[in-house]
Amino acid sequence: CVLLCYKMPTNPMTTHTLTPPPAPIVLIVFNRPDHTAKVVEALAANNLASESSLYVYSDAPRDERDQAGVQGVRTYLRSIKGFKSIHLIERPTNVGCTRNVLSAVTETLEHHDRCIVVEDDIQTAPQFLTYMNQALTHYKDAPGLCSIGAYTHPFTMPGTYTHDLFVCQRHCSWGWGTWKEVWSRLMDDLSIMDKGMADPTTRRAFARTCGEDLLRTYKRVPQIWDLRVTYKAWTLGLYTLYPKASLVRNIGKDGSGTHYNGAALHSVDDIPFPEGLPAFGPLPEPDEAVINAFLKPTHKPLWRQLAIVLTKAIGLYDPLLRYANSKG
Repeated sequence: CVLLCYKMPTNPMTTHTLTPPPAPIVLIVFNRPDHTAKVVEALAANNLASESSLYVYSDAPRDERDQAGVQGVRTYLRSIKGFKSIHLIERPTNVGCTRNVLSAVTETLEHHDRCIVVEDDIQTAPQFLTYMNQALTHYKDAPGLCSIGAYTHPFTMPGTYTHDLFVCQRHCSWGWGTWKEVWSRLMDDLSIMDKGMADPTTRRAFARTCGEDLLRTYKRVPQIWDLRVTYKAWTLGLYTLYPKASLVRNIGKDGSGTHYNGAALHSVDDIPFPEGLPAFGPLPEPDEAVINAFLKPTHKPLWRQLAIVLTKAIGLYDPLLRYANSKG
């Protein structure tokens, strides 16, 4: 890999007192310069950005289609400012999304005890880094927790639930953080998912606990990293902590992503960010009503599954999606 590293001058007027120092930020990028710029600008606007080290892992082009995009991303990255230090790791050959993410986190955690991970379509709230760092510190010794998530899709929270945070065994890949020790446990034999998916009872239990959409994802892209991390966490009985109100937005729901094609769920993530931070208390116990409500959107009704099969069979599926996208 090509590694470029430079430190930014410290402004004493913007120094905050935080123990331990802020976790390093791992940014995963590929071939989307415009998305990357928005993500970096949002991160740099965070209060703790100037005290945080930024590790950017830039994957190489797959072929000529990606050349201009990758070069545009790398050119832009050489101009960014606003962080304590910036480490640009340019892959000389394409390693793919899964390997780029997993190795980036693993390599960063070889030198740090925790890290925050953001991909090139995750736009963060101004208090994102504060939330992530406080949560990583507050819950670092919490049993049964494998990561801190920052994205929560809109759903109806049961009225009896009073905490600002909740837990679920589904991993959050849209803005998250973890610790060195637990990451090593998650990386120990991710291939166990293949054996589990061959068993109908295991498949059903996994879908009930983590979301039915993950079974569909496994059929389409079985090697994708967040799917396998979720499965491994599930086998270990580990949870991810989520905020009630999302502290990130996904700005890549436009079909530009490698694995997430926004055509099927074309939407604009424009829900306002919360003004404050959630209250950090004892780790909330898993709440079945909350988890069921959170996972409800992943359960595709039978009529919708049949409609998709039918429209694909008669050649109407793609035209209908294009029409839906044109209506925004």
